[in-house]
Amino acid sequence: MFKRTLRTFAAVTIAVAATVTATGTAVARDTPSGDLCYRAHVQNFGWQDWRCDGEWAGTTGKAAHVEAVEFDVPLGATARFCVKAHRTNYGWDSTYQCTSSSRSRVMIGTTGMNTPIEAIAFYRDSIIARIDAEAHIRNDGWKDSTYLGGNFGAEMIGTTGRALPIEAFWFKWA
Repeated sequence: MFKRTLRTFAAVTIAVAATVTATGTAVARDTPSGDLCYRAHVQNFGWQDWRCDGEWAGTTGKAAHVEAVEFDVPLGATARFCVKAHRTNYGWDSTYQCTSSSRSRVMIGTTGMNTPIEAIAFYRDSIIARIDAEAHIRNDGWKDSTYLGGNFGAEMIGTTGRALPIEAFWFKWA
């Protein structure tokens, strides 16, 4: 009886941990269903389910870094969403990956190479559209985005030059 109760408790704990976010409203999903969706490829865990509109992706307290991120914006969105990564031992990607009227998904980072993403730069090519985002940085906690300027007001989450990987993050239209 004790083992069965313990297994049930562990299963419920895992299920709740997979669906609760910083705002307490996350729902794990197999397919993206929101205005700005993303999923993280996490060290030793692989691809997570899709998260959308301010739900956090990744892990905290497990010392597991984000290695890749896939973004999804509904086709027909009025403005492109553009993103690039700063990775350990590589630096910044040479160009931004952008969605378009015919391409709703973009991916940054790598899988299978154990290369942490340390920072993510992003913008939406509309001067009236802003994006809110935060990242959980190893040994530093949750940090808000910083303004980079240029390219329709590009912003960044994470750090560069400190060798501190992103472990979790969230995005949403402001």
